[in-house]
Amino acid sequence: MLVESLAIVLHKIKYDDKNLIVHVYSRDFGRISYIAAKRKKQGSVHASAFEALSLIRYQAEHKPNRELQRMKECQHLYAFHTLFLDPVKNSISLFLSEVLYRVLQEAEANESLFAYLSESIKILDLVEDGKANFHLAFLTQLCRYLGITPNMEDAQAGWYFDMQAGCFVPFPPNHKFWMSYEEAGAFIHLQDIAFDNLADYRFSRIQRRKLLDTLLDYYRLHLNNFPEIKSLDIMQDLFEG
Repeated sequence: MLVESLAIVLHKIKYDDKNLIVHVYSRDFGRISYIAAKRKKQGSVHASAFEALSLIRYQAEHKPNRELQRMKECQHLYAFHTLFLDPVKNSISLFLSEVLYRVLQEAEANESLFAYLSESIKILDLVEDGKANFHLAFLTQLCRYLGITPNMEDAQAGWYFDMQAGCFVPFPPNHKFWMSYEEAGAFIHLQDIAFDNLADYRFSRIQRRKLLDTLLDYYRLHLNNFPEIKSLDIMQDLFEG
């Protein structure tokens, strides 16, 4: 069966001299993997379309019970202006693509999640003011789509945040996964971050790294098999260089 869809590229690896395995998040099929030619004579598939977080329109041959489907045609859906040229944005895109590669596992359509991801990537391409905070806003908002949004109802100054339970408490819990009241205060502040107010958040490099580490720890507690993110150090080194 020949199908058509839109997708976000998450990861690619070499399959053989002529083909790649491309992992994507598809509008119509969720997480799915394809074999794709590096280049076809007619130019219907080109390896440049498979850079991290590329937005693509494609045709593929789908067969039941086949783990790897075959991509037949592929075109860029959106032409990036700065994402691959700006070193900060490029490092953020590599980091986020690795996070998404780990957390997006459902092989079924989720139109609202796909819309959030695709619009966010376009914003990353265009944003300038506050771009160093983009990944914090992205991960904070992504929690809603993953079903792990923290309970903010009892959030108040001087309380601790129980990362395991996902809620605020007046005293430290009896396990090690909690934030001090100073860290919890910063976490409360972070819940209001959005793509249109990135520049309003004036974090030091140390504060930004601490908040990011906290977010990743929170993901790790609430999502199965969420490993260490290899591209994190590369991004942090760039910010701190």
